[in-house]
Amino acid sequence: MEDKLRIHIRPGDWLADIDEVADGKEPRSRCRYFIAPYGPFELNEVGEANYYVGNKVPYHEHYTGYETFLVDGGALEILSRSRKAVARKGDIVHIMPYAPHSIRVLEDETIWRAFHQGHSLIPNMIETRRAEGMYPEIFCSPAYREEVRGRVRKGIWYDYLTPECIEVPASELPEIRTFDDAIVRFQLEGLELRLKVGRWETGGAKEVWQLMMKSGCSFRFAPYNIFPLLYDVYDGSLEVRLDGREPFVATTRDLLHIPKFWGGTITALTDTVLLDMGCQGYLTRYLDEVTVLKEREPAKLNDESFLTELMKKYDFYVRYKLC
Repeated sequence: MEDKLRIHIRPGDWLADIDEVADGKEPRSRCRYFIAPYGPFELNEVGEANYYVGNKVPYHEHYTGYETFLVDGGALEILSRSRKAVARKGDIVHIMPYAPHSIRVLEDETIWRAFHQGHSLIPNMIETRRAEGMYPEIFCSPAYREEVRGRVRKGIWYDYLTPECIEVPASELPEIRTFDDAIVRFQLEGLELRLKVGRWETGGAKEVWQLMMKSGCSFRFAPYNIFPLLYDVYDGSLEVRLDGREPFVATTRDLLHIPKFWGGTITALTDTVLLDMGCQGYLTRYLDEVTVLKEREPAKLNDESFLTELMKKYDFYVRYKLC
């Protein structure tokens, strides 16, 4: 069987390249679309925007969909619930339903990499731009524009007035997870795992982790892994070996989108920061139990059959091999 799979996705390997336009005005960003959403949670819709300095996304909220953003360059001012703070390169911004928010771009070359859940936001944007390009005389009519606006923005309220906001440090705005911040962290030999977004913040769908990997650190995912894997190489380089394929190297800003039921190994060639943006397995619970066993029954951690059953227990099929 031959599949044309997009596993190693480089910054130039986009599905679509479009300008984002707000209410028919000048473009406020250039958007690239990498992965279409899928599954019952509409997970792993991935795109990014290069915003122009000074531009804003209006104060709004949505009552469907979760948004997890990586600031991959530059800086933005985030407004939420009468407070504002600056998110900088390396920070993650997580927006949940019913959380009013806005952004303002502070620097040129600001890159806003988006990992959406339950939105299909970029496909809707592409469809409206297609209609605008093919039928401009119809698209620009007030009646049609109002209909399109209502369909595309279903589940999103845009009629907020921006409130006066108090400036606070980024660490005091819950939506911003700074580069060095973690809800909880687990330290292993040659590897630190930082939980950035908890399952309770995604409607139970997934977790988001930051992996601080020392050179030589590796992990293997089992061929019976029931979930696709989505990694963002924030910094560094990795050797990726998928069973039955030639190895390849992924570097800074590359995405890895590995299908389920496919085993392989990832090894850090340098000290590397890797973001696990779509962890559907219960890694937090898995690491909680491993931590307890390490203190109380360490011999079990050398029992391969026990570890296999533990992985199945938490639907987490990745085995970390330390330096």
